[in-house]
Amino acid sequence: MLYQVVTLNPPTAYATDPETSAFIAADGWYCLIAVVGGALIGLFGYLLGVRRYGPVPMAGIVIGATAAAFLCRWLGHRQSGGAGFNHVLATSKPGTLLHAPISLGSQGALAFWPLAAAAVAGGIELLGVLRARHQSGYETVPAPGTSTSGQRPYPAGADQRSDGAPPELPARPDGPPEDRGPGFSSRPSQPAEDSRGHSGGSDPRGGPGRAAP
Repeated sequence: MLYQVVTLNPPTAYATDPETSAFIAADGWYCLIAVVGGALIGLFGYLLGVRRYGPVPMAGIVIGATAAAFLCRWLGHRQSGGAGFNHVLATSKPGTLLHAPISLGSQGALAFWPLAAAAVAGGIELLGVLRARHQSGYETVPAPGTSTSGQRPYPAGADQRSDGAPPELPARPDGPPEDRGPGFSSRPSQPAEDSRGHSGGSDPRGGPGRAAP
């Protein structure tokens, strides 16, 4: 970019071709570098920080990308001759043509660095969360004929207790005493007494048993 010195007090120079597209081209190249550089910062930041320590390092990715934006602008201006341009301008005669250093015209292009970094790191993290939810959704689907807890329900009309306990099994007469049901006596030789107070045994005199007066 050519500039022509106009005055020396203060040192002033103007572009020889104000209609040139060099300003737009410089900003466009900076935006391209910002997107690529920010994407790389987001990718390496996710692999080294977010994937191991969670989303907390995301703040470091954004801060680092913002610092890289200002550093890139400063390096571009310095490497293109910005360090000594002011001295040359101050010591040149009016009408002298100078090659001006690269300068960023649109300061809003600085935001491309942190935006690209956050988009890459956050996008990878979001895809991982959605994939994990998708896989967990398949694992919680119950099998046919079972409830959500994996147990088969009782058939319709089955004897179920109101407290949710399983139905009691019928007593087994030939099993141990605890399986014969309530009211079963383990001493079959002792006659049971009926409700009227009579004994079920026979009278010693050969007649039916009678109640004591």
